[in-house]
Amino acid sequence: MYAGQRNLLVMALALASVASCTDTSETGNVAGAPGLTAPEMAGSSAPIAGASAGTAAGAAGTTAGAAGGMTGGMTGGMIAAGAGGDGMPQAGAGGMVPTMDGGAADGAVEPVDSGIPLEIPEPVTEPLAWGFGLGVTDMPAAVEFYTKVMELTVEKEVVRADRTETILYAVEAQRGARLILMKFNDGRETRKITAKLVWQSSSASAINRAASSYPDYVSRISFPVVQFDGPDTYIQEVGGIFDTEGGSIAVPYLVALGFSVSDLAASRSFYSMGLGMEEASVGTFPVTDATGSGTITEYSERHPAGAGIVLQDWSPERNSKDNPVKVVLFVPDAQATADALVAAGGTIVEPATRTPVYDNRLLIVAKDLDGYLIELVQ
Repeated sequence: MYAGQRNLLVMALALASVASCTDTSETGNVAGAPGLTAPEMAGSSAPIAGASAGTAAGAAGTTAGAAGGMTGGMTGGMIAAGAGGDGMPQAGAGGMVPTMDGGAADGAVEPVDSGIPLEIPEPVTEPLAWGFGLGVTDMPAAVEFYTKVMELTVEKEVVRADRTETILYAVEAQRGARLILMKFNDGRETRKITAKLVWQSSSASAINRAASSYPDYVSRISFPVVQFDGPDTYIQEVGGIFDTEGGSIAVPYLVALGFSVSDLAASRSFYSMGLGMEEASVGTFPVTDATGSGTITEYSERHPAGAGIVLQDWSPERNSKDNPVKVVLFVPDAQATADALVAAGGTIVEPATRTPVYDNRLLIVAKDLDGYLIELVQ
């Protein structure tokens, strides 16, 4: 990412956040995202290529275009395109290649293999956010929404110790992070959690109309991006200006996850110093979501490659502890990253182990300062 591009987009964010506050609809928490080009993967056991394997995917765009569209959240930064370019539907970490003959690609769920693959994939060369997880109450209903409205494709279903996960990806765009829907065995609360998903799409208005027929829908913002409540009342934020190389792509793809934190300064230090992410201030503005109205201050955090996260500081304060939210990070060295995470105040939940969930890659499960799950995959 270049300093000039970051400065341009930060300026655009400030202008757009002011514009969003003048909207006549209910005001929502606005957050944009960096340009995001899906890294190419070589096969069912190949990891996402890091920034060093690809080419810069985003340009800053014109000042007018950025100011007119980019809103809140993730600022600056291109995402590295993987070697090989676009290609066919790709396998993710822990995923078989989505089938082209009536398998996972047409909505059926591919269960994860119970055995351990014989080969261990090479780790990524640069860290990146591979996927974002949200807890859901009704898995079939959530899958229907994200496949019908957001046009994602089910890659597979994974059975974990305390939950079942359904992993989805943007098949046409070949870009963006995976979405991981998590149905917990203990029936924990997954509604009115202060979290949001940020999507790139040139058809934001059409997506908003399609979403309006689903339960939990509430419109929050209609310009310069659309923002509405989706399944379990998670905010869905959609715009065509988050990825300058994806402006003509109508099929949505996931570029950022936002969530509330109890101590913004501490969380900023954790993600920037502990996990080596680059941060940028987004701003402070009035918001309304399913938990009520208030004021929000946001900072974006991301690696040079991959999607990003948005740290949200709410006033009045929202519950930020142990919410059903997770971030999956692909890293070159899981243990070294875990050590840095612990030094920054995080905790290890499960030590390093090989897992079929991620094609025999090394997995360390951790939590951040507020108890949000972080999976480190090597």
